[in-house]
Amino acid sequence: MNAIMTKMSENGRITFPIAVRAAVGLERGGDVIIEVVDGELHVRTVAQAMNRARAIARELLAGKPGASVDDFLADRRREAERER
Repeated sequence: MNAIMTKMSENGRITFPIAVRAAVGLERGGDVIIEVVDGELHVRTVAQAMNRARAIARELLAGKPGASVDDFLADRRREAERER
C-alpha cells in the first residue's frame, strides 16, 4: 500500500482511511498500540503486537528446555504440592 496523507485534528485525533483500516483488519475500529521509535510514529494492531511478542519469546526460548510458561506453571504446581 502506498503512503496516504491524512490530517490530525487540533485535539490530536487521527482518522485512518478505510483502505488502511481494511488492510490491517480494523474496518470496525479496535485497539491499536502507538510507539515513538527514533522520532517516528509506529502504529500496530494489538494482534500484530502480540504476534511480535510471541515471535520474540520463541526466539529467546529456543533450545532452552523448561523455559516455557507451561513449564514454569507445572513447576509451581509441583512446588505447591510439596508444601502441603
